Amino acid sequence: MANKILEMKIYSIRKLLSVFLIVIAIIIYCCPSKAKVKNDKQNIQKELTEITHINLSARIVKDTNLIENLIKERSPKAIYIEQWILVEKGNENLLQKLYKIAHKHDIKLYLFVGKDSWFGRKGLVNVIAALDQYGSYIDGIILKTQPNKTNIWNDSLEFQAQVLNQMPDAYSAIYIEAKKRNKQCIVDFPFWLSDYQGPKKNFSENVCDFADKVIFLVDSLEKLEKLDIKWNDLTCQYSIDLTKHATVLSDDDVSDMYKTIKSKLIFYSNFNGFIVDSDSDVNFKNIDKELENKTIDDSNAP
Repeated sequence: MANKILEMKIYSIRKLLSVFLIVIAIIIYCCPSKAKVKNDKQNIQKELTEITHINLSARIVKDTNLIENLIKERSPKAIYIEQWILVEKGNENLLQKLYKIAHKHDIKLYLFVGKDSWFGRKGLVNVIAALDQYGSYIDGIILKTQPNKTNIWNDSLEFQAQVLNQMPDAYSAIYIEAKKRNKQCIVDFPFWLSDYQGPKKNFSENVCDFADKVIFLVDSLEKLEKLDIKWNDLTCQYSIDLTKHATVLSDDDVSDMYKTIKSKLIFYSNFNGFIVDSDSDVNFKNIDKELENKTIDDSNAP
């Protein structure tokens, strides 16, 4: 009888132990998944608080010590410089110095090529000349275009469609030349062109076929508020250009655009960071805190 009672006790203990192990297994395999999702969200939020790309303004380019301190302070992924700065008097050896500084800190250096100087057959010649002249000191080129700034843009919708249809052809030709020289080819255009629908793809998706990355130049708060942003549909990486020098906008405009973008867009892995000017006075961290507090207040509202 005593043995039977002992056996029953052992059976009960084993059963309890089995249930306990099942509970532990559930905790191990389920809870980390939730934690991982939470961590992923936190990592995304952390990425968004970092302004990870810096466009060097003409004011500071002659002071390489200042540029190096800026890189140490902000730890950007990349720095950018406009081609026209290099042809100014006294800047002949600037790119060589910048390349040395950039690679010392393990970041990329890109050269913005013109606004429209790369477009058409003459443009291809201009870009090839720039690649051959500066190629030893850059990691890639960025083709900047604002077709709305050309004389014919407002003439008719027919002209607009013609220009936009020709642009991917130009991108393709330059992309081939850049790859021959082992350089990245990045394209930068006004963000609202992403809404332009071609026969099979939208403009941005077409461009991704002929570029390593895409940059959306945010140049109009009014258009930004109206646009149904679908940038995360892109197959290539994209950055968001908030540089005021490229758009002749104020710091207040840039601040408002940043807030609008953060409120409208959920960022995924193909988002590659914001680009701002080196002399920007916008406090993006304060804006992030402000938006975070607003989200908390909204979630606590009855």
